[in-house]
Amino acid sequence: MTEQGKLDGGEEAATRGENLKVMGLLEHVDELRSRLFKSVLAILLLFIGAFYFSEHILNFLKQPLIDVLPKGANALHFTGPMDVFMAQCKLALFVAMVLGCPIWLYQLWRFVEPALYAHEKKYALPFLVSAVLLFVTGVGFCYFIMVPWSLQYLIGLGQTVATPIITVSDYMSLLTLLMLGFGLIFETPIILIVLSMVGVISAASLKKNRRVVLVAFFIVAAIITPTPDPVGQLIMAFPMWLLYEISIIIIQFIDKKRHASINS
Repeated sequence: MTEQGKLDGGEEAATRGENLKVMGLLEHVDELRSRLFKSVLAILLLFIGAFYFSEHILNFLKQPLIDVLPKGANALHFTGPMDVFMAQCKLALFVAMVLGCPIWLYQLWRFVEPALYAHEKKYALPFLVSAVLLFVTGVGFCYFIMVPWSLQYLIGLGQTVATPIITVSDYMSLLTLLMLGFGLIFETPIILIVLSMVGVISAASLKKNRRVVLVAFFIVAAIITPTPDPVGQLIMAFPMWLLYEISIIIIQFIDKKRHASINS
Protein backbone atom coordinates (compact mmCIF):
# COMPACT_ATOMS: atom_id res chain seq x y z
CA MET A 1 0.00 0.00 0.00
CA THR A 2 1.33 3.45 -0.89
CA GLU A 3 1.77 6.19 1.68
CA GLN A 4 -0.96 8.23 0.01
CA GLY A 5 -3.27 5.21 0.08
CA LYS A 6 -2.69 4.81 3.80
CA LEU A 7 -3.47 8.47 4.36
CA ASP A 8 -6.65 8.28 2.28
CA GLY A 9 -7.75 5.11 4.03
CA GLY A 10 -7.01 6.66 7.42
CA GLU A 11 -8.93 9.82 6.59
CA GLU A 12 -11.89 7.80 5.34
CA ALA A 13 -11.92 5.64 8.45
CA ALA A 14 -11.62 8.73 10.62
CA THR A 15 -14.53 10.36 8.82
CA ARG A 16 -16.64 7.27 9.31
CA GLY A 17 -15.70 7.18 12.96
CA GLU A 18 -16.63 10.83 13.40
CA ASN A 19 -20.03 10.22 11.81
CA LEU A 20 -20.70 7.36 14.21
CA LYS A 21 -19.62 9.45 17.18
CA VAL A 22 -21.73 12.45 16.20
CA MET A 23 -24.86 10.35 15.65
CA GLY A 24 -25.60 8.88 19.05
CA LEU A 25 -28.50 6.64 20.03
CA LEU A 26 -31.04 9.47 20.24
CA GLU A 27 -29.95 10.86 16.89
CA HIS A 28 -30.36 7.43 15.29
CA VAL A 29 -33.83 7.11 16.81
CA ASP A 30 -34.80 10.56 15.51
CA GLU A 31 -33.46 9.71 12.07
CA LEU A 32 -35.38 6.44 12.04
CA ARG A 33 -38.55 8.22 13.15
CA SER A 34 -38.16 10.77 10.36
CA ARG A 35 -37.62 8.12 7.70
CA LEU A 36 -40.57 6.05 8.95
CA PHE A 37 -42.84 9.12 9.00
CA LYS A 38 -42.02 10.01 5.39
CA SER A 39 -42.55 6.41 4.28
CA VAL A 40 -45.88 6.08 6.09
CA LEU A 41 -47.09 9.44 4.74
CA ALA A 42 -46.29 8.40 1.17
CA ILE A 43 -48.05 5.05 1.64
CA LEU A 44 -51.09 6.79 3.15
CA LEU A 45 -51.46 9.14 0.17
CA LEU A 46 -51.08 6.26 -2.26
CA PHE A 47 -53.59 4.25 -0.23
CA ILE A 48 -56.24 6.91 -0.80
CA GLY A 49 -55.68 6.84 -4.55
CA ALA A 50 -55.55 3.03 -4.68
CA PHE A 51 -58.79 2.72 -2.70
CA TYR A 52 -60.57 4.81 -5.33
CA PHE A 53 -59.59 2.30 -8.02
CA SER A 54 -59.83 -0.78 -5.77
CA GLU A 55 -62.84 -2.26 -7.60
CA HIS A 56 -61.00 -2.27 -10.94
CA ILE A 57 -57.86 -3.67 -9.31
CA LEU A 58 -59.88 -6.41 -7.60
CA ASN A 59 -61.44 -7.45 -10.91
CA PHE A 60 -57.94 -7.81 -12.35
CA LEU A 61 -56.52 -9.74 -9.41
CA LYS A 62 -59.33 -12.28 -9.29
CA GLN A 63 -58.56 -13.49 -12.82
CA PRO A 64 -56.32 -16.40 -11.66
CA LEU A 65 -59.24 -17.63 -9.55
CA ILE A 66 -61.69 -17.33 -12.45
CA ASP A 67 -59.35 -19.39 -14.63
CA VAL A 68 -59.45 -22.43 -12.30
CA LEU A 69 -63.13 -22.36 -11.34
CA PRO A 70 -65.83 -24.04 -13.45
CA LYS A 71 -67.19 -21.80 -16.21
CA GLY A 72 -70.13 -19.72 -15.09
CA ALA A 73 -69.30 -20.04 -11.38
CA ASN A 74 -69.20 -16.91 -9.28
CA ALA A 75 -65.55 -16.27 -8.42
CA LEU A 76 -65.95 -14.45 -5.13
CA HIS A 77 -68.57 -14.29 -2.38
CA PHE A 78 -69.03 -12.31 0.81
CA THR A 79 -70.71 -13.36 4.04
CA GLY A 80 -70.87 -10.05 5.90
CA PRO A 81 -71.70 -6.43 5.06
CA MET A 82 -68.13 -5.27 5.80
CA ASP A 83 -66.31 -8.02 3.89
CA VAL A 84 -65.94 -6.22 0.56
CA PHE A 85 -65.00 -2.93 2.20
CA MET A 86 -62.29 -4.56 4.32
CA ALA A 87 -61.00 -6.48 1.31
CA GLN A 88 -60.75 -3.23 -0.63
CA CYS A 89 -58.85 -1.65 2.26
CA LYS A 90 -56.36 -4.54 2.32
CA LEU A 91 -55.99 -4.33 -1.44
CA ALA A 92 -55.46 -0.56 -1.39
CA LEU A 93 -52.82 -0.91 1.31
CA PHE A 94 -51.02 -3.59 -0.68
CA VAL A 95 -51.08 -1.50 -3.87
CA ALA A 96 -49.81 1.49 -1.90
CA MET A 97 -46.93 -0.61 -0.57
CA VAL A 98 -46.00 -1.75 -4.08
CA LEU A 99 -46.31 1.65 -5.74
CA GLY A 100 -44.58 3.32 -2.81
CA CYS A 101 -41.60 0.96 -2.77
CA PRO A 102 -39.31 3.51 -4.49
CA ILE A 103 -40.05 5.94 -1.66
CA TRP A 104 -39.72 3.66 1.37
CA LEU A 105 -36.69 1.90 -0.12
CA TYR A 106 -35.07 5.31 -0.67
CA GLN A 107 -35.79 6.23 2.95
CA LEU A 108 -34.21 2.93 4.03
CA TRP A 109 -31.10 3.76 2.04
CA ARG A 110 -30.85 7.25 3.54
CA PHE A 111 -31.05 5.72 7.03
CA VAL A 112 -28.09 3.38 6.51
CA GLU A 113 -26.12 5.82 4.33
CA PRO A 114 -24.24 7.55 7.20
CA ALA A 115 -22.63 4.22 8.13
CA LEU A 116 -21.08 3.83 4.67
CA TYR A 117 -17.77 4.99 3.23
CA ALA A 118 -17.77 7.82 0.72
CA HIS A 119 -17.04 5.51 -2.24
CA GLU A 120 -19.87 3.20 -1.14
CA LYS A 121 -22.46 5.97 -1.24
CA LYS A 122 -22.22 6.11 -5.04
CA TYR A 123 -24.24 2.89 -5.08
CA ALA A 124 -27.37 4.81 -4.03
CA LEU A 125 -28.98 4.93 -7.48
CA PRO A 126 -28.16 1.30 -8.42
CA PHE A 127 -29.42 0.25 -4.98
CA LEU A 128 -32.74 2.04 -5.41
CA VAL A 129 -33.34 0.87 -8.98
CA SER A 130 -32.37 -2.73 -8.18
CA ALA A 131 -34.52 -2.80 -5.03
CA VAL A 132 -37.59 -1.55 -6.88
CA LEU A 133 -37.09 -3.97 -9.77
CA LEU A 134 -36.56 -6.91 -7.41
CA PHE A 135 -39.65 -6.08 -5.36
CA VAL A 136 -41.85 -5.73 -8.44
CA THR A 137 -40.34 -8.91 -9.92
CA GLY A 138 -41.19 -10.79 -6.74
CA VAL A 139 -44.77 -9.58 -6.82
CA GLY A 140 -45.06 -10.45 -10.51
CA PHE A 141 -43.51 -13.90 -10.00
CA CYS A 142 -46.05 -14.61 -7.29
CA TYR A 143 -49.08 -13.40 -9.28
CA PHE A 144 -48.25 -15.01 -12.61
CA ILE A 145 -46.59 -18.25 -11.42
CA MET A 146 -47.15 -19.05 -7.74
CA VAL A 147 -50.79 -17.98 -7.37
CA PRO A 148 -52.12 -19.85 -10.47
CA TRP A 149 -50.20 -22.98 -9.45
CA SER A 150 -51.47 -22.81 -5.88
CA LEU A 151 -55.07 -22.18 -6.85
CA GLN A 152 -55.03 -24.95 -9.45
CA TYR A 153 -53.74 -27.43 -6.88
CA LEU A 154 -55.86 -26.39 -3.89
CA ILE A 155 -59.17 -25.88 -5.68
CA GLY A 156 -58.67 -29.01 -7.77
CA LEU A 157 -58.04 -30.94 -4.57
CA GLY A 158 -61.10 -29.47 -2.86
CA GLN A 159 -63.48 -29.98 -5.78
CA THR A 160 -63.22 -33.73 -5.39
CA VAL A 161 -65.17 -33.54 -2.12
CA ALA A 162 -66.97 -30.17 -2.06
CA THR A 163 -68.09 -27.10 -3.99
CA PRO A 164 -65.75 -24.11 -3.77
CA ILE A 165 -67.22 -20.98 -2.20
CA ILE A 166 -64.34 -18.49 -2.01
CA THR A 167 -64.99 -15.33 0.00
CA VAL A 168 -63.50 -12.05 -1.13
CA SER A 169 -61.94 -11.58 2.30
CA ASP A 170 -60.14 -14.92 2.30
CA TYR A 171 -58.95 -14.54 -1.28
CA MET A 172 -57.55 -11.05 -0.84
CA SER A 173 -55.86 -11.99 2.44
CA LEU A 174 -54.12 -14.92 0.76
CA LEU A 175 -53.23 -12.96 -2.36
CA THR A 176 -51.80 -9.90 -0.63
CA LEU A 177 -49.88 -12.00 1.90
CA LEU A 178 -48.28 -14.10 -0.83
CA MET A 179 -47.41 -11.23 -3.16
CA LEU A 180 -46.04 -9.01 -0.40
CA GLY A 181 -44.05 -11.95 0.98
CA PHE A 182 -42.55 -12.73 -2.41
CA GLY A 183 -41.76 -9.07 -2.98
CA LEU A 184 -39.83 -8.92 0.30
CA ILE A 185 -38.11 -12.26 -0.32
CA PHE A 186 -36.83 -10.97 -3.66
CA GLU A 187 -35.15 -8.14 -1.71
CA THR A 188 -32.69 -10.69 -0.29
CA PRO A 189 -29.72 -9.47 -2.39
CA ILE A 190 -30.29 -5.87 -1.33
CA ILE A 191 -30.49 -6.78 2.36
CA LEU A 192 -27.36 -8.93 2.20
CA ILE A 193 -25.40 -6.32 0.26
CA VAL A 194 -26.30 -3.58 2.75
CA LEU A 195 -25.31 -5.83 5.65
CA SER A 196 -22.02 -6.51 3.88
CA MET A 197 -21.38 -2.80 3.36
CA VAL A 198 -21.83 -2.03 7.05
CA GLY A 199 -19.57 -4.95 8.01
CA VAL A 200 -22.12 -7.34 9.50
CA ILE A 201 -21.54 -10.17 7.00
CA SER A 202 -19.06 -11.06 4.25
CA ALA A 203 -19.00 -13.19 1.12
CA ALA A 204 -16.86 -15.73 2.98
CA SER A 205 -19.42 -16.12 5.77
CA LEU A 206 -22.24 -16.52 3.24
CA LYS A 207 -20.31 -19.25 1.44
CA LYS A 208 -19.47 -20.99 4.70
CA ASN A 209 -23.14 -21.14 5.75
CA ARG A 210 -24.50 -21.98 2.29
CA ARG A 211 -25.80 -25.45 3.25
CA VAL A 212 -27.50 -24.23 6.40
CA VAL A 213 -29.14 -21.38 4.50
CA LEU A 214 -30.33 -23.74 1.77
CA VAL A 215 -32.06 -25.93 4.36
CA ALA A 216 -33.58 -22.80 5.92
CA PHE A 217 -34.94 -21.76 2.51
CA PHE A 218 -36.78 -25.06 2.12
CA ILE A 219 -38.16 -24.76 5.66
CA VAL A 220 -39.43 -21.24 4.93
CA ALA A 221 -40.86 -22.42 1.62
CA ALA A 222 -42.68 -25.27 3.36
CA ILE A 223 -44.20 -22.85 5.87
CA ILE A 224 -45.18 -20.05 3.49
CA THR A 225 -46.20 -22.00 0.39
CA PRO A 226 -49.97 -22.62 0.49
CA THR A 227 -49.62 -25.97 -1.30
CA PRO A 228 -48.16 -28.99 0.54
CA ASP A 229 -46.73 -30.56 -2.63
CA PRO A 230 -42.94 -30.53 -3.12
CA VAL A 231 -43.20 -28.86 -6.53
CA GLY A 232 -44.82 -25.74 -5.07
CA GLN A 233 -42.20 -25.56 -2.34
CA LEU A 234 -39.44 -25.94 -4.92
CA ILE A 235 -40.94 -23.11 -6.98
CA MET A 236 -40.53 -20.85 -3.96
CA ALA A 237 -37.22 -22.16 -2.62
CA PHE A 238 -35.36 -22.02 -5.94
CA PRO A 239 -35.64 -18.21 -6.42
CA MET A 240 -34.53 -17.70 -2.82
CA TRP A 241 -31.44 -19.84 -3.37
CA LEU A 242 -30.68 -18.18 -6.72
CA LEU A 243 -30.91 -14.70 -5.18
CA TYR A 244 -28.62 -15.84 -2.37
CA GLU A 245 -25.97 -16.98 -4.84
CA ILE A 246 -26.29 -13.76 -6.83
CA SER A 247 -25.80 -11.83 -3.59
CA ILE A 248 -22.50 -13.61 -2.94
CA ILE A 249 -21.20 -12.72 -6.42
CA ILE A 250 -22.19 -9.06 -6.05
CA ILE A 251 -20.67 -8.79 -2.57
CA GLN A 252 -17.41 -10.28 -3.84
CA PHE A 253 -17.34 -7.70 -6.64
CA ILE A 254 -17.99 -4.82 -4.24
CA ASP A 255 -15.30 -6.08 -1.84
CA LYS A 256 -12.75 -6.20 -4.66
CA LYS A 257 -13.61 -2.63 -5.69
CA ARG A 258 -13.39 -1.50 -2.06
CA HIS A 259 -9.97 -3.08 -1.51
CA ALA A 260 -8.69 -1.72 -4.81
CA SER A 261 -9.72 1.83 -3.90
CA ILE A 262 -8.07 1.56 -0.48
CA ASN A 263 -4.83 0.10 -1.85
CA SER A 264 -4.56 2.56 -4.73
